[in-house]
Amino acid sequence: MQIRTSDKKTEIKRGPRSLPRVWKLPGGPLFIFLCVFFALALAYGAASLSGFDPYSALGLSERLSCGFHAITGLYCPGCGGTRSVIRLLGFDPVRSFLLHPVPLLVFALAANFFVRFIFAYLVPEKCPVRLKPARFRPVYLILICVLLFLNFIVKNVLLLCGIDSIAFFQ
Repeated sequence: MQIRTSDKKTEIKRGPRSLPRVWKLPGGPLFIFLCVFFALALAYGAASLSGFDPYSALGLSERLSCGFHAITGLYCPGCGGTRSVIRLLGFDPVRSFLLHPVPLLVFALAANFFVRFIFAYLVPEKCPVRLKPARFRPVYLILICVLLFLNFIVKNVLLLCGIDSIAFFQ
């Protein structure tokens, strides 16, 4: 924050780290969303580590179910995703990946964007190598689609062999 003095008045000029300026940067709204998301995720993780499970306390584990699984008896491509996110928020990345690989990949991409945004725009003078801001690349979307398809195939093949992978890793 810089303070400019002039004869007429003293005005405070906000630095480049103010919220309106961050919002106007390329990727700024996503960065602010990720800040809020990571803060909520840390709060959920801290609650989980202390023994309180907000997901179960709200009764969501009994109310939410997969319609595709209820109708066909097979797992949909997204089955296990919610449980995976809950495990990831509870700081259990291995079980999270085994339940569903996509949330862990999305978290890694979001963390990459978050760190690159900070060092590209907010503290470039602290970084010895100037990082370019992260950009969306189509390969990320292709990778997510491939993981969804593989998750669908592997879990249903295991289910047809009599192995319930969701219940096993839960």
